[in-house]
Parts: sequence; C-alpha cells; structure tokens
Amino acid sequence: MNNKINYDWIRNENLYQPTNFYPSPMPLPENNLFNPTEAFLKGNLWKELYSPYKNYQPATLTPQTEQEKCLYELSAIAFAAHELNLYLDLHPEDQSMFLLFRDYEQKANRLVEEYEKKYGPLTINGEMTSFNWVSSTWPWEGRNV
Repeated sequence: MNNKINYDWIRNENLYQPTNFYPSPMPLPENNLFNPTEAFLKGNLWKELYSPYKNYQPATLTPQTEQEKCLYELSAIAFAAHELNLYLDLHPEDQSMFLLFRDYEQKANRLVEEYEKKYGPLTINGEMTSFNWVSSTWPWEGRNV
C-alpha cells in the first residue's frame, strides 16, 4: 500500500495562487474598502472580493446599551485590522495598507482599554481587579430573549 501523499497539485500554479485571495499590492483608493462597520456586517473588508449570497442582505445590528455599543465598535475595528493583517501577510510591502492597519490596530487597542475600564476584562489577558464575574449579570438575564 502506498502511503505517500501526492503534493503535485501545489506545484500547478493554475490551481493554487494565494495572491488571488486578496487584491494585488497596488495603491488602492479608499473607496475600494468598506468602512469597518460595513465590513464587519458583510464579513469582508474588500469591496471587490465581496459577493453576496443569493438575495441575502446582512442584518443591521442595533446595540441597545452603551456596553453593546462599545463592544460593537470594538468588534468592527478589530475585524478591519484582522482583514488588513491577512492582506499584509501576502503583501508586506504595501505601505498604505500597513499604515491603515496600524491606525485600526491602535483604535482597537484604545477601545479594548476603554471597554475594560468600564465593564471589566474581555479576555483572560485583561486586567482584573477581582474575580466577581460569576456574580454579575449574564447576557441572557434580565432581557426578553
């Protein structure tokens, strides 16, 4: 029995081209990118790569509280930064996208800091002053779910 894996398909340039996943590294006008909130809702920062599924329209999310609003804004900015991070993995020389990435990264870090000061840690890496999370209100408590 032959247990060797055939990797010949990797060598076929027509089948596997990672640079096709993201636009080419040329100066992109600002209007080629969705804003972070729209990108978060559509799941794609790049307008030219977005392809809606059939007649699907992304749901409009409406934060109900100040905490939800902060988390929503943080999620959108962090999503945009992550998308740019993936792009820069393939196009590290694209300085304009790198600068935009740094801007989103700094905004996301600032929003995490603000959120954690008001509402407590988001991750295990967040600064904890106590371990009372279990006694606070859970997301499904006190709402009409």
